[in-house]
Amino acid sequence: MKLDDACRIGFRMKSEVEILDDGFKWRKYGKKSVKNSPNPRNYYRCSSQDCGVKKRVERDRDDARYVVTTYEGMHNHSSPDVLPYAQAMLPSSWEMQAFGNSGFMDSQIGSFQFN
Repeated sequence: MKLDDACRIGFRMKSEVEILDDGFKWRKYGKKSVKNSPNPRNYYRCSSQDCGVKKRVERDRDDARYVVTTYEGMHNHSSPDVLPYAQAMLPSSWEMQAFGNSGFMDSQIGSFQFN
């Protein structure tokens, strides 16, 4: 894929941590020193099989309180943190009866967290 064909988006956010939770799982594949900056640039790939999205994370060279994150490409899958509409409409705790070896047992489905 040529760079011109890829979707690229970036943003700058004030943050003490460099890795911001965006709902996807990432695998670090590189680190590079950046000219005129004391902070390195880190490179990540989406961990989902056959997804070619890449992410670049670095501290702003002019103000280290900010993190600059650049995404390249589009995910070909949904975020693991996204719930289907029907599940999102369930109450925060949902009890159901599960049939066990010794009769009925109560089991509880955990609460959902939305960011």
